[in-house]
This record gives sequence, C-alpha cells and structure tokens, in this order.
Amino acid sequence: MKKLASLLFGLFLLVALADGVLDIGLGLASAVRGRADDDRTAPYDDVLAARHAEMLALPTRFIPGIGNVYRATSTPSFTLGADGERLYPHATPPGQAARHILLLGASQTFGALNDDAHSLGAALERLMPGTVVRTFASPAQDFSASAMVLARRIAAGDRIDRVVVINGFVDLVNHCSPWSPPRPRPRPVLVEMAIRLTDTGETNRRAVPEDGCGTPEGQAAALERLMAEIDGVRQIARRGDLPLTVIVPPVPYVAGADDGSFADLALFRSYQRTLEPIIAQFRIRIADMNDVVDLTGAFGRGRKGMFVDLGGHYSDAGNRVLASRIVPLLDSGDMSADQKSK
Repeated sequence: MKKLASLLFGLFLLVALADGVLDIGLGLASAVRGRADDDRTAPYDDVLAARHAEMLALPTRFIPGIGNVYRATSTPSFTLGADGERLYPHATPPGQAARHILLLGASQTFGALNDDAHSLGAALERLMPGTVVRTFASPAQDFSASAMVLARRIAAGDRIDRVVVINGFVDLVNHCSPWSPPRPRPRPVLVEMAIRLTDTGETNRRAVPEDGCGTPEGQAAALERLMAEIDGVRQIARRGDLPLTVIVPPVPYVAGADDGSFADLALFRSYQRTLEPIIAQFRIRIADMNDVVDLTGAFGRGRKGMFVDLGGHYSDAGNRVLASRIVPLLDSGDMSADQKSK
C-alpha cells in the first residue's frame, strides 16, 4: 500500500513539474510573440495619427441628408472651399477647361490621408489635360449623401459635364463591424486539461458581437441597401440630364494587401471574411450596369503600399494607380461590358 501511495505521489510530482516547465515555456513564448507583435507596426502609423488629428480640428457644419460638411479653411494638408470642396492647384484654369467633372465619394475619394496635391482629384487632373475635377467628396459620404450633394451642385448652377462617384463599400465597412478575436493566453496544462474534461461547450465559447453582415440574410440586406442608394444617385443624374459614372474602387480585402501592408493581419482577415461574400454578390449585380464600373480587383494581387489602412484609404502612390485606371474609362465615354472588364 505504501509503495502504491509513493508511486502515485511520484507521478503527481512528475506531472506538476512538467506542468510548471510547460507553463513557464508557454509564458516566455507568449511574451516573445507579444513583443514581436508590438514591434510590428503599420508603415503609415505616423501619417495616420497626424492626419486624424488635423482632420478633427477642421471646422464643420451639419447639412441634413448629407451630414457634417467642412467649412472653408486651410491647414498644412487640407485646403477647403465653400460647401466643403477640396481645393488644389488646377492643372488647367477652370475658365479654360474643356470639361468639368464633379467628383463625389467618401473619405477615400476626398483624400483624407493625402495632401491637397496628392488627392485623387489632383491625380486625375494631371492625367487629363484640359479637364477640371471639382472634388465635393467628404468622409463618410455614402451614395445617399452623394445624391444630395449632386442635387445641391445642380441647384447652384455649377457647370457639370460628367458626374463621377467613387464609392461602394463605405456603408458596408460602417455597418458590417468585422470582429477580431483576442490574442489567446496560455494556461497551465493541468487547468487546460480540467477545462476540456469538464467543458459543456459554453465555457470556451467566445461572445462574438452581433454582426449584421455575419449571416446570408444580413449580407443580402446590406447589398439591397447599397443597390438602392446607387439607384438614388442615378435618378438625380438622369433628372439633370448628366452623364454619370459610378466607380467601385479597389479595397484591401480584394487587392491582396495581406502581403505585409498591415501589421494586424488578424483584423485584416476578419474584414476579409465578412466583406468578400458581399463583394462577390455585388459584382454579379452590377455586371450588366453600363454606368457602374467594378475596379475592386484593379490593383491585382500582391500590390504593396497602395493602401494606408483597412478603411481602404489610399496612399499617394495608390491614388496615382487608381487615377490611371479611371482616366481611360472617362476619356473613352464607352462604358460597355468589354471596356469594364479591362
């Protein structure tokens, strides 16, 4: 009996020792991994912090149906005119321009993280001599707000030869709240074994926040909302007898930006899982719409440095590449399916 007790006690000490060694090892590994994750930063962190601080200080006014619109002001990065127009030195004087384009869209189109001269509107102008691009895009401007801005510019008597709306996913990003799981924490081996032996399925279940786009029904509802908002812009343009081009721009989740552009790959992939199914369905819906162009894959896989963050904001280089994809569509005037696929 004493030998049996000694044997059991010896086994207990052996398991305890192994548990302690493994626990220490797991703790050290976690610390090293955590330090590595902390040291791995996104390449535009400093730019993001500076631009966000500058934008928060910009004066705004609220316009029903549109939202907060910037007041006329000037900062080191942003020059804004009446009704929030983004200003930059025009390549062609407006009075001498052969064509005036009204550019609408959200923060990506506005150039929230770009200086005036590197915003998308300025990049487009440099590639289209004789054309003036007036940018009335603004952060969080979805298609419904773009329709209201278009109506205001028509009422103001602006010269508009073509309307270009660059958007498509701002409301999906806002409403589909992708979730990133917390970093797993190591537990002592004995504790882990006890949990697994006694777990009924509820103990380890993570509480995932309710996600409107996490189900097929939620994705379908988001897509229907998006299509209805696009149709609203199209109706305003038709009433004003204005040619309209809606461009759905590339987004990180489709353009292969998991190549190291972003430090938090877990968050990147959670966005990707949530939004890619909706994007796939959206592509099918717009395939036969002559005034809507799908450029979501225009950067191709593995293009690094095109985006600044997971919100789809472009770097200066990204704006130049996107502008080069857009200009042939505007110059051709032919929005056939063959042109759209190029």
